[in-house]
Amino acid sequence: MTTIDAAATPTAAPGLRANRRYQLVWFSGAISMLGDIVFTTGVVLWVGAFIAKGQTWAPLAVSGVLVSAMVPTVLLGAVGGVYADRWNRRRLMLVCDLVRAVVIGALILLPTFGNGLHIAVKLTLIYATVAVASAFAQFFNPARFALLGTVVADSDRERAGSIGQGTQAITSIIGPPLAAPLLVSAQSGVQWALLADALSFVISFFAVLALKVTRAEVEPDASTRSSTAMQDFRAGLRFIGQSRTLRLIITAIVMVTLGAGAINVLDLFFVTRNLHVSPALYGLMDAAFGTGMVAGAIFFAVVGPKIGAARVFSGGLFLGGVAIILYSRSTTLWVALIILFLLGLPLAGVNSMSGPLLFRETPKEMTGRVIGVINPVQEVASFASIAVATWLASTVLRNLDAHVLGLHFGTIDTIFFASGIVIAVTGAWAVAALRGVGAPGTAAEGPPTVTEALEAAAPPRQATPEESRQQT
Repeated sequence: MTTIDAAATPTAAPGLRANRRYQLVWFSGAISMLGDIVFTTGVVLWVGAFIAKGQTWAPLAVSGVLVSAMVPTVLLGAVGGVYADRWNRRRLMLVCDLVRAVVIGALILLPTFGNGLHIAVKLTLIYATVAVASAFAQFFNPARFALLGTVVADSDRERAGSIGQGTQAITSIIGPPLAAPLLVSAQSGVQWALLADALSFVISFFAVLALKVTRAEVEPDASTRSSTAMQDFRAGLRFIGQSRTLRLIITAIVMVTLGAGAINVLDLFFVTRNLHVSPALYGLMDAAFGTGMVAGAIFFAVVGPKIGAARVFSGGLFLGGVAIILYSRSTTLWVALIILFLLGLPLAGVNSMSGPLLFRETPKEMTGRVIGVINPVQEVASFASIAVATWLASTVLRNLDAHVLGLHFGTIDTIFFASGIVIAVTGAWAVAALRGVGAPGTAAEGPPTVTEALEAAAPPRQATPEESRQQT
């Protein structure tokens, strides 16, 4: 067991190659991320292809898996962020890894019952497992994010953010192909998918266990320990509300999520109606976009520190919006694939640079609360985007067939076009608003300190009788 000293927080040395602490935190997140993707893909296929096979309610059963993962994010995201700032972050990560390994490992026994359990019981157990794993992820993720900001030197944050984005893109590409063959070959394959996810948390546990940190790096200061959880939560909201940069980052993330959600839910129809190709080629779209994300992450890992986080973030938003507009006007498959690849480049920059900007605008004592607010807000924006886009496509814009300035506008491409406009306008606003913000060693002006935020969030102290008499 690693000893945690009570020494003051040291400054992280620059250079990621020699930074073993960063490597351990990165590896912990990467292996957990890969396990989660294999788990989610495996469970979705398990429910849809085996448990609910041939049933008219199979799509509803599959959606229950996604809802079970989403609800804890919305309900517990902010709570997890608060306690990631109140508790020992390293210890919190260890507990979350162990609990998820045990809960998901226990689900491996479910297929052994065969038809001995009612379908409703099986689905309930699956949904409960997904919900518990998602709930503990709401505590693990902000703790890991905050710890990553502690062990990485400020000058390395752009590069670390790009590596993290590249890792996420790669795992999202290779994860489903790892899980799908297991499930389509035999129902027992789901046990291998579950085992892979459980082992990923075990490996993550030992990676975090090997992490050498001081007490000051993973535990809150005295001001946080003396406050209540509700005071900490209000302090976090007040801090975000008084930081122009954080408000802009959150707004930009919401705008991108709104646009991306519409594309994710309607892209299949765009492929068949606008590109006039078989649904079998739909997978090429994800491959092109994912490849662009990986290439963008590699590119910005090199040039990101030179350009600066704020410029990459705001410029990436604008270029991403323009790319979506161009994508909405494409009518052939090869043009659409090229545009999707190009779209992945700036969006990789946006995702890579949001972390460095957040770290430079937020004291380490509040990092968990800030990310704890962003995650559920983004999840709600994603749900709202899907709901609005599907509603527009099914009702108001269902029969749209218009020509403007020689351009044809139909149902799906119009929604995509509007999404691109929104993101591009947000990017143009961010270019002006983030000018001079987010360079290494700098911080935005205006946000209160942790102590000030906590004092502002605390209820007013009642004056004593003696003080009242003096005031009178």
